[in-house]
Amino acid sequence: MIPGLTVDPALTEALLATIPADIVASMSPQMREVMAIQATRAEACRQAGEEFAASVSGLSPAARSWAAKRAEYRVERTLWNEGGPTMARTDDLHIRTAGVDVPIRIHRPTAEAVLPGLVFLHGGGFSLGDLDTHDRIMRVLAAAGGFAVIGVDYSLSPEVKFPQALHECAGIVDHLAGHGEEFGIDGERLAIAGDSAGAILTLGTGLLLRDEPESIGANASSFSALRALLPIYGSHGLVDSASRRLYGGDWDGMGMRDLSNLLGDYLPTPEDERSPLVAHLTADLTGLPPVFVAAAGLDPLRDDSRALARTLQRAGNDVHFEEYPHVLHSFLHFGRVLDDTTTMLQNAAGFAARHLS
Repeated sequence: MIPGLTVDPALTEALLATIPADIVASMSPQMREVMAIQATRAEACRQAGEEFAASVSGLSPAARSWAAKRAEYRVERTLWNEGGPTMARTDDLHIRTAGVDVPIRIHRPTAEAVLPGLVFLHGGGFSLGDLDTHDRIMRVLAAAGGFAVIGVDYSLSPEVKFPQALHECAGIVDHLAGHGEEFGIDGERLAIAGDSAGAILTLGTGLLLRDEPESIGANASSFSALRALLPIYGSHGLVDSASRRLYGGDWDGMGMRDLSNLLGDYLPTPEDERSPLVAHLTADLTGLPPVFVAAAGLDPLRDDSRALARTLQRAGNDVHFEEYPHVLHSFLHFGRVLDDTTTMLQNAAGFAARHLS
């Protein structure tokens, strides 16, 4: 348990009562600790989100609702981002691409003048999250791998629709490939990683730079700079699966309706759900750099990751797959409690470091 934090047994029991008993029984003791912390803090985080939205004037009802959700998410993640590795240097910058100034954050674990770079694309269902909500994850990866981690604060939906965020992410990679020396990054040694929605963007960015670089004015050689892709518990094109039927609900925001709404907010038309840049299992997956795929065992998207790993292998790619059977979606955030988080981040960082060396 996190020192100084007291959980509320009644709130914990009330939350666990909403989850099917077989899922609760399958959770690791540490995952149940995380759920106890989340249950205890949920109302305070919700109120903080609403108070923030109320303090901003001139918002429409829809904009106020999204402002509250995003503020709640930031507050909820604040606890989980405390501590972790200290960086030698961190810079908050902007790169102009896809018609906008995209905020980036570069974590450098050492004082070396030039480091290989891992571009990190945060999760949050395309509509939540920023450089702060995933900061500890990025620092852990940087420290464990010895490379720079470049976080990308891409534009969020529903205000901005596909493919704008994807174009921003691919544009950042392209810019670093061509101008990495300006940032102390070796532009010939790059990797991309992302969790959840960030995993979708990770594969999409690799495919876009391989197949359609001209669509964003990217250099055709930028794809060759990619040494590894690391999609972590993402959605990759399954419409239905055993895991989607068995897992997910109000307790984790990952029910069938939730997943449908996330894509509905992100995609301008239903037809875009079949784009190979979104439904990666329908894409030509040959010739990609080595891929590290990770799945959570109690996640409705588990089978997407399993299917992606198998499909990548059949296409002749170098693939490493890991599944953590006793944790829920988003477990990457909970490294202050979950040993599985630390293990997975260490393994992912090691995979990237080997291919960036």
